Amino acid sequence: MSEILIREAVQADIPGINQLFSGEYGHGYPYQLGIINPEQINLVACEAQRIIGFARAVVYGHYVHVWELCGLIVHPNYRGYGIAKAFTVERIRRLRQMGVKTLVSEAVTCYEDCASQRNLLQFGFQPFGILPFIHPWIRPEVLGTQPLSLVLMIVSLNGGTGFGNRELFLHDKDRHALELFIDHSHLNPPWNRIVFSHPVELQETSGKTVHGIKGSDFVDVPLNTIESLQICAHLRQEGFRLAGILPGFGRTLSGNPIDLLRLYRSPVSDKPLTFDLVHVIPQLLSLKRFCAKELELF
Repeated sequence: MSEILIREAVQADIPGINQLFSGEYGHGYPYQLGIINPEQINLVACEAQRIIGFARAVVYGHYVHVWELCGLIVHPNYRGYGIAKAFTVERIRRLRQMGVKTLVSEAVTCYEDCASQRNLLQFGFQPFGILPFIHPWIRPEVLGTQPLSLVLMIVSLNGGTGFGNRELFLHDKDRHALELFIDHSHLNPPWNRIVFSHPVELQETSGKTVHGIKGSDFVDVPLNTIESLQICAHLRQEGFRLAGILPGFGRTLSGNPIDLLRLYRSPVSDKPLTFDLVHVIPQLLSLKRFCAKELELF
């Protein structure tokens, strides 16, 4: 094997990058790359002139102060040579230089070895929830028509905000579920109560539909106001269930961090959805069982 180079991706690399995705997920893969966005971190691994790997980091959804490690793929013939690790090291190095405090990655659950989840643990990431049935059409030869689930994993860089000591307003059931995989000390007093001068704002994400298969809807509820109890109760009546928690991801109008509870509503399906196809690291087995029971009850 000749020397492997990791460098910035350029527009001319896009066909080679998309070939990696279609080779891994099939030609119907719905998230092919269209452009190289200069506001993101986009890296490729090359052997000679051949693209053998790709990885990027992007702003995480609605939360401009949080970044996500995503898009990591390495050609099967080049796995086991440390390319994925090199991608992660370089992306984290750049994000630290940029002053990013909170970093997210959504690790896949369709493989029994949970390799992507275990890899993130090596870099200090911890699991903060499961995102059930989020991507409508990934790995159909493994999952059939069931959408792909992901594990929400988070690490704090540069002294990230974490939970702080903000008061959390949680129903007992949600608190119990979170205590299955989060240190109890994060969810107990002493508290500082935040005074909100404006109504809380929910961040909603409608499920994607690909090839006629729909993914879950998600909503993030601010947890540091007593209103959150009523909001979560209403959302549960609408079919939403606990997915995880986002510590310090939200912001007040004055810029102070707030915590969010992420809820999901599973897609309507003519075939039963099952957590048997959701493989997670040991730290999340209790949450997986909790989510499976909630799905059965629904």
